[in-house]
Parts: sequence; structure tokens; C-alpha cells
Amino acid sequence: MTVTSPTVYVVIPAFNEESRIGGVISKLLHLGFSNIVVVDDGSTDQTWDVIPVAEGVHKLQHIVNLGPGASTMTGIEYALSKRAEYIATIDADHQNDPEDLVHLLADISEKNVDLVIGSRFLKYNRIPFRRIIYNQVGNLISFWKSGFLLSDSQSGLKVMSRHFAEQLYIEYNGYEFCIDIIKKAKLAGVNIAETPVSVSYTKATLAKGQSFGNGLMMLGRLLNPFTKI
Repeated sequence: MTVTSPTVYVVIPAFNEESRIGGVISKLLHLGFSNIVVVDDGSTDQTWDVIPVAEGVHKLQHIVNLGPGASTMTGIEYALSKRAEYIATIDADHQNDPEDLVHLLADISEKNVDLVIGSRFLKYNRIPFRRIIYNQVGNLISFWKSGFLLSDSQSGLKVMSRHFAEQLYIEYNGYEFCIDIIKKAKLAGVNIAETPVSVSYTKATLAKGQSFGNGLMMLGRLLNPFTKI
């Protein structure tokens, strides 16, 4: 499977990423990705306006902010409606290198699996200590919920097959949606692989994403006995 295949779609959930989303899209287009689905999740800045109107770029919008899980699911459903065979996801903040999706696409085919997750922890990366702690807690919860012991359960960099995507329904709108995907992979009986990827943090990107407060809320939702995950 190559990035230039018209059956490969890349989904980018985006919330208030006006200064970074353009660079991610530009790099993906340069790499040859021909179908990029950007889901503006109710941004209050100029994210929608800076998403380029270009061939291969599909713009979707939530009127209000629903969360990264909801916007990822919106993008996956859209890609499936366009007959995508492989669906990749990448965050809009440019922490991940879009070129790593090339390696994930190669691995999903070569390893004959239905879900490949890009792991920041399978190669050397400079990762803030608090992010390491958040991820380790997430890994333990993910193992408890799914039986899969992964090194980076919170990674936003993924590639999934149509076979798995058609069975996937993300029930959580917040950051716990990553663990929900892993749990759904277990329920669907599909195999998971991990591929080493690079990551780069800045003060701006560290200010977004996981924090102690939303980490506690995520933990509460995951441990709630009345939830389905």
C-alpha cells in the first residue's frame, strides 16, 4: 500500500490549530497523500479559514466543539463513505512527523494487521516526564480494558484497515477515545502492531492536549462502572 493510492485517507481532527494545521496538510500533500480529511471541531480561531481549498483536501466542520474522539469518528465515517480501504489519523498540532505515516502504511500491509499505532516510546524521543506518566497510566488502563499491552496507548498516529473501521464506533468524545479504539479492536478480534515514530514538543503544543485535570476526568470516565468501555 502506497501513500498515493486513492483508497488511503488521512483524518485530521483539529481544534484551534490555525498556526499549525497548514504545515501538517502541506507536508502530507508533499508526501503524495491524495485524500486528506480535516475535521474542524468547532474552532473559535481561524482554523477553518486556513484549511486550504485544494484538490484532495476535504473540509468538514462541527458547529460546536465535541472533542477529539467525536471529530475522529466523523472523519472515519466520511472516509468510509468515500470507499477508503485504509484510514490514517494524525493530530493537527504538528507534534508528529507526517512522514511517519508512510512507515505505518507499509507496516499494516507487511505485518498483515488491521490496526497499526505509532509509538513515541519505541525509539528515542525527548518526552516531558508528565507525558510519560500520563501515557503509562493510559497503558495500564488500556491493558485492563482490552488485554493489549502497548507502549503508546495515547498515540494519535494510527492506520486502520477498512475491515476494522467498519466495525468501529468511538463512544467517547474526550482523550479516552484512544483507549476506546484499542478496546474495540480487541472486541473485533483484529490484530494490532506498533511502529516507532518521532515526536516534537513545543510550549504551545504542551499547553494543549493532556493535562492533570483532564487526565483525572478521563480516568473517572474510564473507571465509571456504568460506562460501556
